[in-house]
Amino acid sequence: MSTCRRHPRDVSSPWRRLLRAAAVAGVGLVALSAPTASSSLVSSAANHFRGGHWHHSPSSGHHGPHIHTTQSSAHHVSRRLDNNAAVDKAVAKANEVGASVRKAVKQLRGGTDKFYRDLIKAVEIVLCDQKVKSGGAESPRVRFVAPTSENAYKDDQGNCIRVAVTAATDDTVKNEYSMGKCEVKPNCYWGEIASGETERRPTYAVVESAQPPNGAMTYAEAEETVKKWAQGLMVFVVPGIILAVLSLLTMIFFLICRCCCNRCGGRRPKEGGYSCMQKFLPVLFFLLFAVGIVVTAGVSLLYQKTLTGAVTDSFQATSDTLGKGSLWIADIRTPLESIRDSVIVAAGDVSTALAGTDFIEDGINGLTTRLEDFGSYSADRTLPEGCTVDQSEPYCIPCTVCTTISTEVGKATGEISANAGDGVDQLKSVRANLNGMLVDIASSVRSTVDSQVVTLNDLITTIDKTQGDVDDVQSQYEKQDSAQKAGVLGLFALGLLVVALGFVGILFGLTPLKFLANIIHLAYFIGFIALILTFLISAIFLAVSVVLGDVCEVTNIFVEDWRVPLGDAAEGLNACFTNESLIEVFNLTSSLEFARGGIKFPEGLDINAMLDFSQLDTFSATILGTTASTFTWDPTKLSDLFTQLNKLTVQNNGGCTPSETYSEANVLTPWTVKSQASGGKTPEEWITQTYGPMDGPCDSATAGNENYACAKTPSSCSFSKAVLELFHGANMLTRVKQDSGTFITDLHTNMTKVTTYVDDFKVKTRALDASINKIKTDLESSLIKYVNNFERAMYCTFIADGYFEIYQALCGDLMPAFTMISFMLFLAGVFLIPVNICLIIAVKRLKAKGNGGHVMDNEMKFK
Repeated sequence: MSTCRRHPRDVSSPWRRLLRAAAVAGVGLVALSAPTASSSLVSSAANHFRGGHWHHSPSSGHHGPHIHTTQSSAHHVSRRLDNNAAVDKAVAKANEVGASVRKAVKQLRGGTDKFYRDLIKAVEIVLCDQKVKSGGAESPRVRFVAPTSENAYKDDQGNCIRVAVTAATDDTVKNEYSMGKCEVKPNCYWGEIASGETERRPTYAVVESAQPPNGAMTYAEAEETVKKWAQGLMVFVVPGIILAVLSLLTMIFFLICRCCCNRCGGRRPKEGGYSCMQKFLPVLFFLLFAVGIVVTAGVSLLYQKTLTGAVTDSFQATSDTLGKGSLWIADIRTPLESIRDSVIVAAGDVSTALAGTDFIEDGINGLTTRLEDFGSYSADRTLPEGCTVDQSEPYCIPCTVCTTISTEVGKATGEISANAGDGVDQLKSVRANLNGMLVDIASSVRSTVDSQVVTLNDLITTIDKTQGDVDDVQSQYEKQDSAQKAGVLGLFALGLLVVALGFVGILFGLTPLKFLANIIHLAYFIGFIALILTFLISAIFLAVSVVLGDVCEVTNIFVEDWRVPLGDAAEGLNACFTNESLIEVFNLTSSLEFARGGIKFPEGLDINAMLDFSQLDTFSATILGTTASTFTWDPTKLSDLFTQLNKLTVQNNGGCTPSETYSEANVLTPWTVKSQASGGKTPEEWITQTYGPMDGPCDSATAGNENYACAKTPSSCSFSKAVLELFHGANMLTRVKQDSGTFITDLHTNMTKVTTYVDDFKVKTRALDASINKIKTDLESSLIKYVNNFERAMYCTFIADGYFEIYQALCGDLMPAFTMISFMLFLAGVFLIPVNICLIIAVKRLKAKGNGGHVMDNEMKFK
């Protein structure tokens, strides 16, 4: 009898080997397996789990008569900290084991990166094919849509993207295109269209005329991939189900044998009873495996601590992320409100500052065009107007200063282009951008920004409410620590109840109160029920843990591109994970372009150097200093010509009697000498007509019968030709004398217009430059500053940080812990099998009387 009572202490070494085999070693596990040596540690662990406090016990043996109260208290605190540290160490060790087990499960299932990527693609294909089979206008297989559809496949310019049509193109495609239809956007069924492609390929289907790209997964391959994943899951589910079914069948078989065949459960004990060793062996093995059940429950408590911490961490990370989100939105809202409230005023100020600056639209063209026009009018001028200087026209006088006008105009325009061209273009561009990107769209910007502010206000309210709800749930969750532990132990409740009832029954079986050992019958009956439920629950838990583990792996792949699960709605989330600005997601790019580099303010513009037109100044001074002396001719020659002309036209020599006197007053209109009209003739024509008939009498009246002197026709010079030649010279020089003054006046007037325009241009350009500099300063201190603040705030990496914190809590801590609890539950079911067998054997042997030839009394049988 005494040997039987010492049994629990003798099995401590085998239990430690079992713990090492399960890779769950640590102080907490030793405490669970060595009750006398580590009772204080068990109490510490229990207190730690309950959130309670360590209480000093006089019976603990840790004090003496010479130890003062303060020393005892310090020693008490030290013990508590040591034990808490020991439990934490045990939890940490258990977490390492859990992580290793999770890794082993992943490897067992072939869970490589390719495996999960193929699984994602396979699930996407299967789900897509279900939509295809459902049909309808929203089916992914619909290829052609109206150009107004939001699903139309278009480029950045809004043009439909289509395949290249060739002679081999299907008639259906040609007909759809001829009706103006567009291709549908790439989706789960239709792929993208590369430039020059003549066919559109599906992503997986093999029923189209074009086949999927080489290496693409087909629907059949996708189905096979999903089936393989499900089969891999069954490896962890089927054992529990099989054992549950076997337990049920065993229970039915046992009850039939006991109740119908009167064979089992102590109905027919061995003749002569059982020896002490025969009674001891089932009890020994019962205790061994009972300790296993208790330890699995205890180990599950360690993982429950991890699980609880992981849930708390996920709540905390969620709450922190929501809190950061609320602050982040407030940071976004503040500059947006400033933009909304100031954009109209700023646009009005800009519009006022830019009033009357339309001149800059011409750029330097206004300057160069006027200079070139001046050059065209003034360059290489001669007098009389339109004559050509050559040997045949001795009376055509060139403008000396005019011969260099073309060169000087070229120099001046070149200087203007070189000095002012780029600067004027910058001023022109910034003016156009200020008008187009701010003034003209100020109302639209305000409306767009205001709508975003309203959205942000609503979002802050929603986030704050959600954060409050999360904090409330976390608070309630943390208050349920004992209930959580009870929940974990509840999974092992039936097994622990079997152990407890079996232990009580065995104790009664070792005493004279053997009839109370019938409690063991109840124990193993509950044991059968516990086996069925434990294996079923463990199968479910293992399935859930494996699936959730796969979800973690798949989610980790989604981090690369959230569009895979979320579609276009993931643009914002992708920006958070890639540290990109959310301005495009908010659709504020065009509205805020004026402050994001759209308006290029001039940089380093030296207005003085830009408007330094020294070549023009020199040229204009030369022109304005020009006088009639620029036409080089001798005025005495004109009087000589009139003298010689009048000698011929005023004479009375025989039959030659002309009487017309010419002077500067009438030489331009010679017909007035005779009070006649021009008759539509030029002066030279009138002279020829008037004096031609006088050639006969006047030529014969020449003294000595000599011909008249003619410079152009010296050999055949007649009276009329001599008169015409002298008249022409007098006429030409008279025109030179009269036109030179007019020409110089026009030259000065035209140059003054040019210089006046240039001076006005300089004044306006300086004013425009000053206005733009002021606008720039004002905008940089207001709108641009607000937009810059807004843009700096439009990065949401805190969401990615929060996600990874939650991911670590759920997938790095919670999932391994949940998996290990599932394994511990399954292991408890395995331990419960020999426990049940030992109880069935023990009740039969313990109730038998004597150690030899006595059988069980009838009144002791459990009927």
